[in-house]
Amino acid sequence: MRVLKKILIGIGGLIALFLLVAVFLPSHYQVERAIEINRAPEVVFEQVADFNNWIKWNPWTEIEPAAKNTITGAAREVGSTWAWEGKDIGTGSMTFEKIEPPQRIESKLVFTAPQQGTAKDSWTFAPMATSTKATWHNEGDLDYPLGRYVGLMLEGSILGPQFEKGLANLKRVCEALPDPAATSMAPSASN
Repeated sequence: MRVLKKILIGIGGLIALFLLVAVFLPSHYQVERAIEINRAPEVVFEQVADFNNWIKWNPWTEIEPAAKNTITGAAREVGSTWAWEGKDIGTGSMTFEKIEPPQRIESKLVFTAPQQGTAKDSWTFAPMATSTKATWHNEGDLDYPLGRYVGLMLEGSILGPQFEKGLANLKRVCEALPDPAATSMAPSASN
């Protein structure tokens, strides 16, 4: 009986410590990554502002290509929604809440499975000399207690690397598209 009592006290102490530490962990997270893409802001904006394009380069499509994707609403319009359902990527949706072509997009994320939650997702497209700096930002609240421990890994090992992969995919897709600036400067066939 004494051994069992010591085991139960030990388990209770570990649970109490787990809950106590979680109180002091951040209750909010932010993840941001950026990349320079050798195309005009309008070209890059178009790939992000249309969910039909989005599902071709985002990192979660690569994780589960067979996931069910449903897109409602018109591209580049507030209210347009992409919903997904998969075994590996879970279930959720993203809805455009604010669009300022070709500088900014703000969206709301809603996760319904395997965990419930919401987050804010935003993009900015800054013109550079001959390219665009695309910045992807995501933030949200972290549930107590488990979500706060997960939050410790979002930046470095969960969401951050996925953003980097998605931005690399976006760069590849955009730079494979015709460059409107180069096309407009090309000599015409009649010259």
